Amino acid sequence: MSVEMTPTPAPEVEHHHHHPTGRGWLDITLAVSAVFISLMSLFLAIQHGRVMERMVEASTWASVTVNFSNADPTSFAPHNRLTVMNKGVGPAKVEDLEVFYQGVPQPGPQALVNSILKSGGKDIHGYIKSYVQGVVLSAKEEVNFLDFNVSSYSPEQYSAISQAMSRLEFRACYCSVLDQCAVFDSRKDARHPETVKACPAPETPFEEDK
Repeated sequence: MSVEMTPTPAPEVEHHHHHPTGRGWLDITLAVSAVFISLMSLFLAIQHGRVMERMVEASTWASVTVNFSNADPTSFAPHNRLTVMNKGVGPAKVEDLEVFYQGVPQPGPQALVNSILKSGGKDIHGYIKSYVQGVVLSAKEEVNFLDFNVSSYSPEQYSAISQAMSRLEFRACYCSVLDQCAVFDSRKDARHPETVKACPAPETPFEEDK
């Protein structure tokens, strides 16, 4: 005698569905609201990222200028020097520097002194020089890259150097720690450095005497 076994039915899986309210306009409003909230969240996240990026850029902003001085700021005694300074709030790497006298680029300190004093090719020393290309300046740091010793020149020569200071022009390219580069050019609007993707190679860099 055989006994027929009845198979046990599989348990039913409960499925959760969004139950409409029964009011079409309300269902559409809820769906639109959900999409709107999602879009607003995405927009706010993007805006927050942009704000944070700008804050980082602002905290690393570099601003390099090149200046001259013909008097000591404390004693007001004659003191001719050329200075590169970072006026920004973040470090700046000086990539290159050019110095022009009467519109002519000078290849180095000795060439500049000879041009000012019209020495006829005779080298006239009497200055302290510093190499600034590749130097990283911290915020508010300045470096004298050419400092003239008053005792090394005659009064007429030193006076000629002092008068020539106001006729010097400068061009310097520098980059921030985020590799955001700019060009300071005193022949143009020095208050608004030109932003560049990378520093171009200068035709006549102002370098140390060979």
